[in-house]
This record gives sequence, C-alpha cells and structure tokens, in this order.
Amino acid sequence: MRVIKIAALTGLFAAGASAAMAADLPQIFRSPAPVWRESRGSSLGWYLRGEVGYAGYRRPDAGFAVQPVTDDFARESMGNAAVVGAGLGYRFNPNVRMDVTLDHIFDARFKGVAPAPTLANALITDRASFQSSTLMVNGYLDFRPIMGLTPYVGAGIGMAHNVLSRHVLTTTDIATGAEVAERFAGGDDFNLAWALMAGVGYQFSSNFTLDLGYRYVSLGDVKTRSYADGTGVDVGSIGAHEVRLGVRYDFR
Repeated sequence: MRVIKIAALTGLFAAGASAAMAADLPQIFRSPAPVWRESRGSSLGWYLRGEVGYAGYRRPDAGFAVQPVTDDFARESMGNAAVVGAGLGYRFNPNVRMDVTLDHIFDARFKGVAPAPTLANALITDRASFQSSTLMVNGYLDFRPIMGLTPYVGAGIGMAHNVLSRHVLTTTDIATGAEVAERFAGGDDFNLAWALMAGVGYQFSSNFTLDLGYRYVSLGDVKTRSYADGTGVDVGSIGAHEVRLGVRYDFR
C-alpha cells in the first residue's frame, strides 16, 4: 500500500509540474487556435450574365412550293450571324447553378436552289433573311478548378421565336438566262428549343467571372406565310454552333 501511495503522489506532482511549465512557455510554442477558412459557399446566390458570340448554322432541311410543284431544294444553306444574350441565375452549391437566359441571333442569309428538271427548263432560287430569339432555362455542372480555370457543362430547354423575312423568289429561264424576281411575305413560328453547352470560367475578381463557352442550339423550323398558298419556303431542322464570350457578376 505504501508503494502505491508513493506512486500516486509522484504522478500528481509530475502532472502539476508539467502544467506549470506549460504556463511559463513563450507564446510561440503554444498550439494556435483553429482558423476557419472561408469556403466556396460564399459564392452561392444570385448572378447576372451577359454574352456576345458568333453563330455558324448547320445545313437545314428546306423545301419550296411553286405552284403546282412542292419539293425539296437540291442545295440549301444558312449564313453565319452574331448572337447576344443576357440572363439571371442562381448558384445552389459550389458545383450546381441554373439561369434563365434571353438570346437573339441576328440576320442570317438563307439560300435554297432547285435546278431543272424540278421545273421544266427553269432554275428556282429562294433567298430570305432568318433570325431567332430564344428564352431558355439552363442548368450547369461546374467542375473542380484547374490552374484558375473552372470547366463546366450544361443543358437548356425553352422556346424559340423564328422569323423568316425579305423572301425573294428568282426564276431563271435555262434557255435564255432571263430572270424574274418576285417578293413574298415572310413568316414566323414558335418552336421548342434546346441547347447543350460546355466552357470554362475564370474568376478575375471577387464578383466577376469571365466565361468562354460553346453552345449548340436547336431552333426548330419556320415557314413563310405564303407557303400554304402554294408559293413559299419551309425551313426545318435549324441548328447553330455558337462560340460565346461573356461575363458573370455575382451578388455577394
């Protein structure tokens, strides 16, 4: 028993001495208090976006009507155009965000050619101006940043308002080369639209992020109003590849 008492007293004395020595140590040897670093969650919330870009159209599927003939063009094409857009979004967590965007693709030149023998001894050429406005809801998945760049992918769905205007039908007589040009009313249609996106973001300040992205957008189709009457153009499967540069502003 005496040995146990001596051991216990020795332990208590050693513990008390250690506490006293710790109190006398310089501040530099003490364990620092835990520091809570600001997490990426500070970027959660609302943001605004604005973009400009360049749209290159894929070849559409198009047909024409010239009384009494209705047929597909042998060659059709859609010119390139500029695109602008703006939107309001919300970031739910560091990896997921959504936004609502309004975009407008400016005038692109449509051309369709139907050579003989579609019409006996005649060449048909239709020209028109195409533009489209889209209202879409988009979702994005942001990946882990790499050297300050944040890659992302996204998808969107919404509505497109397509307008075909300044329609001119030119009929060329193969034998004589004489041309007859006629102007017809354009037309507009509302269609389901969808898009797929990919790009990278670079945050160059606490509120601003530079966004360089690609978007493929499917816009549906459009007809001139005179098509149902037997003279006009029907342009379908309209899609565009877009390269876009924009800025996002985060409200923090």
